[in-house]
Amino acid sequence: MAWVEQHRSRWALPLAPAFGAVSATPNRSPLRIADGLAALAAAGLLLLVGAGCSGTPAGGSAPAGPDPLAEAEYVAPAACNGCHSDVWQTYRQTGMGRSFQRLRPGARDYATSAAYYHEASDRHYEMALREGRHFQRRFQRDPAGAEANVLEKEVHFVMGSGNHARTFLHLSPSGKLSQLPLGWYAEGGGRWRMSPGYDRRNHDGFQRVIAYDCMFCHNGYPDVPDGQDLPGRRPLYRGAIPEGIDCQRCHGPGSVHVQAMTEDPDRADASSSIVNPARLPADRRDEVCYQCHLEPTSRPLPNILHRYDRGYFSYRPGQPLADYALFFDHAPGAGWDGKFEINHAAYRLRQSPCVTQEGRPIGCTACHDPHQPSSSEEARRRYDEVCAGCHSGSMAALPSDQRHQSGSGCVRCHMPQRRTDDVVHAVMTDHRIQAAVPQGLLRPKRERSAAAETAYRGEVVLHYPLELPARDGALYGALAQTAQGSNLDVGIARLEAAIERHAPSEAGFYLELAAALEERGRLAEAAVWYERSLTNAPGFVLAWIRLGSVLSRSSEHQRAQEALRRAAALDPSDPRVPKEMGLDLARQGRFDEAAAVSRQGIPLDPDLPELHSNLGGALAELGRFDDAEAALREAVRLQPDLAEAQFNLGSVLAARGDLAGAVERWREAVRSKPDYSAARFNLAVIEARRGNMESALAHLDAALDADPGFERARELRNQLSASADGGQ
Repeated sequence: MAWVEQHRSRWALPLAPAFGAVSATPNRSPLRIADGLAALAAAGLLLLVGAGCSGTPAGGSAPAGPDPLAEAEYVAPAACNGCHSDVWQTYRQTGMGRSFQRLRPGARDYATSAAYYHEASDRHYEMALREGRHFQRRFQRDPAGAEANVLEKEVHFVMGSGNHARTFLHLSPSGKLSQLPLGWYAEGGGRWRMSPGYDRRNHDGFQRVIAYDCMFCHNGYPDVPDGQDLPGRRPLYRGAIPEGIDCQRCHGPGSVHVQAMTEDPDRADASSSIVNPARLPADRRDEVCYQCHLEPTSRPLPNILHRYDRGYFSYRPGQPLADYALFFDHAPGAGWDGKFEINHAAYRLRQSPCVTQEGRPIGCTACHDPHQPSSSEEARRRYDEVCAGCHSGSMAALPSDQRHQSGSGCVRCHMPQRRTDDVVHAVMTDHRIQAAVPQGLLRPKRERSAAAETAYRGEVVLHYPLELPARDGALYGALAQTAQGSNLDVGIARLEAAIERHAPSEAGFYLELAAALEERGRLAEAAVWYERSLTNAPGFVLAWIRLGSVLSRSSEHQRAQEALRRAAALDPSDPRVPKEMGLDLARQGRFDEAAAVSRQGIPLDPDLPELHSNLGGALAELGRFDDAEAALREAVRLQPDLAEAQFNLGSVLAARGDLAGAVERWREAVRSKPDYSAARFNLAVIEARRGNMESALAHLDAALDADPGFERARELRNQLSASADGGQ
């Protein structure tokens, strides 16, 4: 969208639209906050899941039904070491035990320096150690070879055991935890490559946030305020962050057990004070692993929907997993049946005859002892023993017929190592047990483009549990269609009907329907549903922000400001509020106030490029080009792929007479966002002035394809076409 849709440009190019703004486009997964790719990156970093977390769970309602350990709280992980030192020591060597660490000066196994050039984005990345602190740095080289567009962040945490990969994280003063672009992979003895989802021109840079659902599977439970981890809340880490998954992830919070054993170390009923997964019913036992390893896909779908009344960190072993979250998949026969992804251990195992055939159930712990590294010799012997438990006869007979080799190592052939589709620098064990497997499973792969990853458009089906009560099936089944746009129009109709029939108390259903309507451009209807969500949850900050956005875009500016003021009162630290306030003021032509609001918002999150871009756009409208250029260059430094910032900067340069610089920036905007109609229009003007009519018409056609109502583009195209026809 233009900076102010009704505002006409008064700059050097009389036909050019005004400054572009970072608009309030809807987030297709508004209640999960994280980019689907953040979960993808996190999913590639653990060997297996099944044991413990520390910290106090936050938010959400207690599970239904009696729970004798409901009052138990999480304790310091080291509390287990006193009585279980042998298990404690071996568990710390597993992938789970090493899943998350603070990066300390001089820590071994971490590079003090590394360099990698990413050709797709033409950016250089470095890891460096200075004065005992680790940093990741990005820069580009200008034609003279000098470094430009430099951005550097300190590395505070490492996510991943290193068995397959490690990713590096930065914690901002505000509590925002972000992934850094350069990652490390174990393949080939260790090498540096872009993190999953980053191997493309337009990637997330330093902006990818580690959301609560990422943290849930890759670390202990962090210390967050009550209710802060409910779906739709900002992921902030202002309290203690644990280092690695500990015993309590499988065994539940340990305070009752520690107290009981402290009072009477010899008591015979010690097991009643703690969850022992081995004593759980088979489905509850498997769900201890499924909580993190049952991921049908890492691609936008959604693959999981958390129940709206449950916090991300509220799951406890022994509870029905379906009371906490629901898992969804592509429809059968839609072209995704054979996918193999980084976090597919349980998903693929459930497709195996050893699981699906009646009378031959096999669960995760049949092969895996979560207290032992899975690559040990003891673990390999255990795998063969499990196979022999059902196949001893055939294993003895087949070698005599020369149809099968004798000896051990069943999994080498029947659960082979295979390169994953989503993390292409990682090789994992395919847990779908097969009699014969295809060849070429280790061949190199290229990361799929972002467009290909989001291309699925079809029915989203329930994967686990196998069925739901009618109310939940209707509401969450419809929500799965809309949450990431896989089946949007069908989902909108289903979700509206389900809400009207069941009148849920959870505000998230109403907000998701509003977001889907907003994406379809049905702003008036979206506003109604945002308001209905707020009737159920007046303190829902995200709903107030979204309501303010759609009201602003509908020119209901007074109501928009009222909604945004409500959001600011509820959370004065949320930088999304001044971003939307500034946009609304700019739409009214109140550029002084828009600039002031944007400037006041920047300290809330100095790394948020949209605030700098919006500030630059407002200052440019005021003719304060020096200040505007500085703000826009900061936005571009933070996120070179932010098309609106590149467009704004180009417009400032054009207004100052630097046409060559302007063209370069507009081209960057189009590279990042090919359907950016305003940038296309400006480039068409330039090309027409240079006599390059074919190129000018191509840009105008692209602008009109993106925005058929762009009348100025249509007028210019008609003029150029008439001129070309007259010259023939």
